[in-house]
Order: sequence, then C-alpha cells, then structure tokens
Amino acid sequence: LSRWVPWLEDVKEYEQVVGQAFSNIIVPTVDTVIFTYHLNWNMNIFRPVLYSGDVGTAKTVTIQNFLKNLAADKYTFLTINFSSRTTSLALQRNLEGNVEKRTKDTYGPAGSKKLIVFIDDMNMPKMDAYGTQQPIALLKLLLGRGGLYERGENFKSGEGSNWKNIKDTGYIGAMGPPGGARSVVDP
Repeated sequence: LSRWVPWLEDVKEYEQVVGQAFSNIIVPTVDTVIFTYHLNWNMNIFRPVLYSGDVGTAKTVTIQNFLKNLAADKYTFLTINFSSRTTSLALQRNLEGNVEKRTKDTYGPAGSKKLIVFIDDMNMPKMDAYGTQQPIALLKLLLGRGGLYERGENFKSGEGSNWKNIKDTGYIGAMGPPGGARSVVDP
C-alpha cells in the first residue's frame, strides 16, 4: 500500500558535531531534503542539475554535502568555481585534467568511476564583445553534444581527430540571481 509522505517526515534531527567548521554545518530542513532528493534522482539517471537561488540558501553547501557522501569507489568529483575571469579554455583544461583517454576519441574518468563536475557561481563569467559567456558556451557544447574540440597546441588542422567524446561525466551547477558581478546567463 503506497501513500504520500510529507517531506517533513524525512528531515532528520540536527546533531551538533563538536569542532566542525561553521561553513560545514548543515541544519537539515525541508529544502535540503528536497534538494538532496532531486540531486540523487538526477544523478541516478545522469542528468545535469542547476540550482538557482539567492545568496545564503544553502545551494553550495547542500551540493558539497551530497558529493561528499557519494560512494568513493564509484564516483569522483571536481569542483570548479567560476569567476568573472574564468575562460572557456581554463574550464576545458580543468576538465581534461580529470579525464583520461579510453579510446581514439573517447575520454572519461579513471577506472570504472563516474565523474561529477560541480560548477559554482555559474553565471559569474563576464560577457565578451559578442554578448556570450564563453565558459557557458563550452558547457552547452558538452551537454548538447557530449564532448568538445581539441584546442591550443594539440589541435591538428585538417585532421578529423580533434573531437573528444566525454563519457561517464555528470554536471551540477549553482548560481545566484543576476546582479552585481553575476550576469544574466547566456541563452
């Protein structure tokens, strides 16, 4: 017999950990239970997740807590903090540094693990002269096509081997509302 269960029933009692850093304290609330449930659900089917909300709504802390509790034998994670100075090449090199070549044009995390990439402050990169945010444009390519092109000194002009398929990689993003240094996200 199935029944609806209020989220409040899943909120655990807060237990204080002596000596824990203030920034790592998570007081369970209905919101943290809901966010964690949706993270679990989306990561089980390996779909990207984006949390948007005002400063202080525990987006980053909830996601970091979720990542910290993943099975270390199955998952590895990479946290990238965007700033106004983040470039698409820096994002690409950071990602490439956490995957290895599996076949001719396929890359993924080491072993049989899955890589979860957490991008915090996703709407921080500044707009370029054309009104785009280059790191977000690269993320669109990664999510839409499942890979990216080789750039820089490894680019081979006229060869078909410049595409890199990125496998077994999931994406989680967090951002605040536009204003101050945060931009409206490039559509």
